[in-house]
Parts: sequence; C-alpha cells; structure tokens
Amino acid sequence: MFFDFHLHGDYKLAREAEKLGYHGVALVVHSKDCKKQAETLKDLRKTIIKDGNQDDGNSFSLQLGVEIDAKNPEDLKKQVKKFRKNADILLVHGGNLKINRAATEDPRIDILSHPYRNRYDSGINHVLAVKAAENKVAVEINLKYFLLTRPNQRHRVLNQFQQIVKLHRKYQCPVIITSDASSIYGLRNPRDVMAMAPCFGMNKEETLTAMSTIPQEIMERNKIRDQVIVQGVRLIK
Repeated sequence: MFFDFHLHGDYKLAREAEKLGYHGVALVVHSKDCKKQAETLKDLRKTIIKDGNQDDGNSFSLQLGVEIDAKNPEDLKKQVKKFRKNADILLVHGGNLKINRAATEDPRIDILSHPYRNRYDSGINHVLAVKAAENKVAVEINLKYFLLTRPNQRHRVLNQFQQIVKLHRKYQCPVIITSDASSIYGLRNPRDVMAMAPCFGMNKEETLTAMSTIPQEIMERNKIRDQVIVQGVRLIK
C-alpha cells in the first residue's frame, strides 16, 4: 500500500493519484492561505468523502493536511496549536535551521517538509535526527524539490537526500517520500519512485517503509492522538 502525503490540489488530483496505484494521499493547504480564507479547511473537508476514509484495507484514504509556514519557533508553536485539531496531517515548511529544530522537537507535528530547502546541507544533523526519532516526526524526501532543481545542481540535492538516509539508518528517524505535486504532471507512479530511490541511497525495504509504513503509522497515531495524555500514556474510553 503506497501513500503520498503531500499534494497541493483538489479531489480530482487525489483520484488521479489513485489511478497511479496510491492507496491514499493528503491534500495539503498552506497555513497562510487558511489565515486569509477562513473557509479553506471547511471547503476542503467537504471534498473528502466519508467512505474514502474508512480503513477497511481496500478503500482510498483521503487526508486533509496543513503545511505551516512559520516565521520563528514561537510562531510555529502558535500555529501548531491552531491547526492540530483541524488537520489530519500536519506538516512544517522547513529550511530554516531554527524551524527545523523546533519541528523535530514537537510530537504534535507529523512531517518536516524539505528541511534542506535553500540550503547546501541537509538541514538535519545528529541532534535533530535523534529528536525526530524520539518524537516520531517524519523527515521528508521531496521529489519535486529534486526534479525541479536545475540539472547542474541536482548533485547537491542528491547529497542532501543521502545525508538524511545516513542519519535515518544511524538514529532511526522516520523518513517519508512525497511528490509535492500540484498537478497531474507532478505525480509519480510508485514503481517509478521505487526505481528512483537508489539514487538517494535507499534500498528497497527503506523505500517501502517511507512510502507505506510511515504514512500508515502517522494515520494510526493521529486516530488516537486525542486519547494520549502524555507520551506513552493513553486514555481508554
């Protein structure tokens, strides 16, 4: 079962992803758009068919995501508090080292998106990798970032991805692969992604985990998030 938890589009784009072989996706809106348009989340939620979220093993899972673009760690905390209950998947717009660190330290966050954005390093070091592992914050390998980078700069992106994979192996921080597609042309067949992943230094098992196991763990964790009092303690109703 394959999942793509970073799409910017509507219900039609989600269905195109289903045709390519995905079992679920997350339609993501930017937090800044939600601020300007109070009905954005409500309108997007209406496009999610109830049957599409039934976890019966056969249905297509359609999740609602919010990508937080924070000015600083304090702003990040405020936005996480604001959007956590309204979003199925919570992503953070990474790149700034302080934001990257704050995101990996917050267990309410699901995905740290492109922590290497506008950087020469991966945006993740051993300290952040340990925090991401402890708080189960998935570090994103963003295919759009790689494919849209100028050919003479792609070696830099490959190196960033390889650094993340090395940290994943050493510290067990979760890694997730997404397309960040905003149209059908940005979608990638799961088999194509599997074939591309060795360029990032990932083996078959690691790729399957990033595209299948980690997304499913995020969904399962968020189903019981309201019941968790503190980490490791769950309220049984």
